[in-house]
Amino acid sequence: MLIAEAVWADRFRRPPWYLRWLLTVGYVVLSLPAVLLLIGPDRRDRSIWESTGASCRRTFLRSLSDGLRPGAFLVSPDFRHIARMGWRFLTLLVLLAAFKELLTEHPRWTVGCAAILIGLLCTRLNVADHVIMAAARSQEREKLLDFLEERLRWMQAHCDEIVIVAHSQGGFLAHQLMTRDGGRNQSKVMRLVGVGSGLKPIRLLQQLRRPLVWAVAWMLPTASLCLAWGASPLIEPSSSEIAAGMLMYLEATMPALVVPLGAQSPEFTSAMLDSVAESMKQVQFGLLLLGDMPWERWAAIAVSAALTLACGLTIRFRIRPKAETLFALPPSNGPQQLEWEEYSSQHDMVGRMLLPTLPRGVEQEATPVLGHPLGDHTRYFDDDGLLTRHLAAQLLADVESSTHQSLGAGRWAETVARYERALRKQHDRRRCFQGVLMLWVAAGSLTPRMAHGATLVEAVIGSWHALAAATVLLSAAFTWQGRRSHRKLVAMLDAELRGEPQPTPSVTIVVPQHRTAATLALAIGAVVSFFGALGLTMLSGLQPAWNVRSPGAPMLAAFILAVLAAATGSGYRVRRAWVGGAGLLACLPALASSGPLSSTAPAWAKAPGGPLAAIVLLTLTLALVSLSRARLVHLPEASSNCSLSVPTHGKALPHSRRSADNVEAEVRAGGKRAGPPRITR
Repeated sequence: MLIAEAVWADRFRRPPWYLRWLLTVGYVVLSLPAVLLLIGPDRRDRSIWESTGASCRRTFLRSLSDGLRPGAFLVSPDFRHIARMGWRFLTLLVLLAAFKELLTEHPRWTVGCAAILIGLLCTRLNVADHVIMAAARSQEREKLLDFLEERLRWMQAHCDEIVIVAHSQGGFLAHQLMTRDGGRNQSKVMRLVGVGSGLKPIRLLQQLRRPLVWAVAWMLPTASLCLAWGASPLIEPSSSEIAAGMLMYLEATMPALVVPLGAQSPEFTSAMLDSVAESMKQVQFGLLLLGDMPWERWAAIAVSAALTLACGLTIRFRIRPKAETLFALPPSNGPQQLEWEEYSSQHDMVGRMLLPTLPRGVEQEATPVLGHPLGDHTRYFDDDGLLTRHLAAQLLADVESSTHQSLGAGRWAETVARYERALRKQHDRRRCFQGVLMLWVAAGSLTPRMAHGATLVEAVIGSWHALAAATVLLSAAFTWQGRRSHRKLVAMLDAELRGEPQPTPSVTIVVPQHRTAATLALAIGAVVSFFGALGLTMLSGLQPAWNVRSPGAPMLAAFILAVLAAATGSGYRVRRAWVGGAGLLACLPALASSGPLSSTAPAWAKAPGGPLAAIVLLTLTLALVSLSRARLVHLPEASSNCSLSVPTHGKALPHSRRSADNVEAEVRAGGKRAGPPRITR
């Protein structure tokens, strides 16, 4: 039984078309805190939000020491959580900046876009009205449940066992159908499968109708705004001396990278050290601005802390006890207990929500789809989807249990599970690469504006064109590559299920512990090359007699090294020839330029960019050594067991739901777990 939106979308009364858009906009405004959860934590942040096991015993000092490790940004879930939140916050700022400029600079376009949006909200394409119906219109929702129950009655009269697959808002309706009158509809339903289910968001919208929950939902963003404004002197360059000190430090050290050693007199070195010391004093002074903040900012920080504490206590003692039974299904009155499973991708905007929590064991591992917040929601049942093959394994297991025939359900489930793990790891690697590249672009776009005194928000607004273009281009490129690699692995999966010979594993991932040194070395080399290129450009204008050549080569090397650092930190295997080529570009000015003619220093000490070349070569040597010693994990793993395990009816398929923590630990360790059983003919 499939409960999808197309089945029931025309079965309930809607408001008149001329009121539909107004009611939709009004409901969105009143439920704004729930909309803000779209940029909040998702199911990948469960280890941060709900610590279990050994993570509960972590002390503050242990967490601090783990976060200060050089490789923490590669393996720490805390860093990944912060990075995801920062990425979504940056995207939201870019969208708001684009809307503001569109409103102020092109009001006619704004009015036209608003008219088109209102027109769409007045038509049947207003999907938000379906959500409002399920969350707020009890009478229409009950009529719709009556319609679905009537169809379920027909199936109960013609079928022995029923499996319900519910997508999107159908997941909420199916859950409501199973909880009606103590579970009266569960007699022949053996399994409820939610796919990209809207159960959580619709339940959350329903809970916002409670005054206490509504107050807490509005207090949390208020506390965040108060904290951001109160602590802005410590984090905004326009309000502190830290950015000015760092800018002075760069100005002091940049000449040492490009000026020839023969021209670096004791006076030059002394002046550079004095400037560095002065910049450090300014940075330290900026760090001691706590006593200079006005009382209004301290009051805002205190209000933020008080609101956060009040929200935490309210959630702990008044909201969470009721939320624990919010999704509980009544016991089945049939011969067996109803199995409930929820599947979602990591990026599906509807199904990825972390709160409110479902009963233990209901949420399954993330289903690899595409990696897009909207595209994933509609691609679960594509021809090249992994979820359909996973559900097919369950169907085979059910048929085997009822007919006592061997249909290869165990082999099917093991093979699908291996490719699911491979696609998850490939997806994580690709998304990390995209995120680090976007981090480089954002840093290059925002740092100059922030160094001149702009706040973070002002810098984003001023650079929104570049950020929007980079976001769209990177998203399109990585989405295309993700779809291509997904189809390739699914084709390999189908060939293996047919018993055809398989090529070598197509996914090769570097173990996280063996990425840190190479990533740091390449990143340092990229930064040094970038500022060295700027210094060479300035030197060519100030000293034309020195014949500085190819000042753009280190800049190109900086871009290449930045991309290689992002790829290495994400787990890609980088070719050493690329690193060597970037190092050669960084050394071109030192090889092709000539220094001061009157100097008596040797020839190697008169080349502009000599220190730059030496530092870059040192960092790249360290990177090459680390890359040569890196350990690899090949996915999908090769089979190493000769026994078959066939799942029984009503039980989980073997190895098909290994926890993400166990798989992550396996990849971190660099070893290979015993794969699924090998089938021989």
